Amino acid sequence: MKIKGKKRGDLIFFIIVLLLIGSGMAAVTSASYPEGLKEFSDGMYFAKRYMAYMVVGFAGMFVAYTLPRDFTRKFAPHLFYITIGLMLLVVLGFGKGSHGQDRWFQVPGTSFSFQPSDFIKISSVLFLAKFLSEHRLELYKKDVFFKVVLILGVSVLPVMLKDLSTAVVIGASLMTMYFVAGLYMYQFVTLCGLGVLVLIPMLYKYSYRLTRIFSFFNKSQGALNENYQINQSLYAIAMGGIGGVGYFRSRQKYQNLAEAHNDFIFSVICEEFGMIGGIFILLLFLGFFARGFAIATRSKNYFDKYVTVGLTSFIGIQALMNIGVGIGVFPVTGITLPFISYGGTALIIAMTSAGFILRVSKDV
Repeated sequence: MKIKGKKRGDLIFFIIVLLLIGSGMAAVTSASYPEGLKEFSDGMYFAKRYMAYMVVGFAGMFVAYTLPRDFTRKFAPHLFYITIGLMLLVVLGFGKGSHGQDRWFQVPGTSFSFQPSDFIKISSVLFLAKFLSEHRLELYKKDVFFKVVLILGVSVLPVMLKDLSTAVVIGASLMTMYFVAGLYMYQFVTLCGLGVLVLIPMLYKYSYRLTRIFSFFNKSQGALNENYQINQSLYAIAMGGIGGVGYFRSRQKYQNLAEAHNDFIFSVICEEFGMIGGIFILLLFLGFFARGFAIATRSKNYFDKYVTVGLTSFIGIQALMNIGVGIGVFPVTGITLPFISYGGTALIIAMTSAGFILRVSKDV
């Protein structure tokens, strides 16, 4: 659906994004209230910061929406190299720690910090889209395949050292782009084999990742282990029933749910708004995913097509992983729910990604 007259972005897609952001604002306000009161003596502390990040996110969305395609394509390699460089600084020990993980890069001389891995979600998609669009008729060549593997490796490996779940999101998004471009069977098998070869030593090097996985499959150990968070999340969802206990009336967010305003915010939504609220969020993400791929399908420019596929995939895959953790389908990963969870960099990147997709929708 387009607005008549001057070319505008996809209105339905834009409305879905606004509904997701509005849902996030409401959810963070409630889910973060106990933590804000406890840590900062201000129950609205996180809600205020979410609103500030949202303003920056709208600015990022507007910039992405208005950037000419040629400029974006030309600047893509530079953005990719910068973000990978920042990620390497984190890997080399210049990161800022939180919950035992050094995933943030702090700007020297300031208190401002951000996660370079979030920026790689966009920069790697733009860079691979540029490469695939320029070599779409040569994907069968071994040297082109090698370069794709190199892009995937450079995008995923530095992130994997610090944040496995985000690395999976990035890798799966780039693989989706490659599949759409024309992935050959031997290339798919080779990439899967390389992925396993890299993943196994990573799991053994960081043993806590294996502990989470083994604990997830060994439910008999009870609640006093790695499964505790998942069990509490399921309790929250169960207590919500059909219609929920009411906005701001969640009990699980006060003590039992770790990172209620981040990793397990979907559980709080289900507790306060019930199955109806949970289904509403699921439908919004399904609409985002379906509309994004519809825009990609109609796009006549291959760069735009691949960018839209990559950005839509990263939002959809990340949402699937977060919700999957909340309902006990996946082990605890520590990944946020796009647009919904509290997190400055994550929200800005999600909104900027939506801006890029809206820009593509102007030309279809």
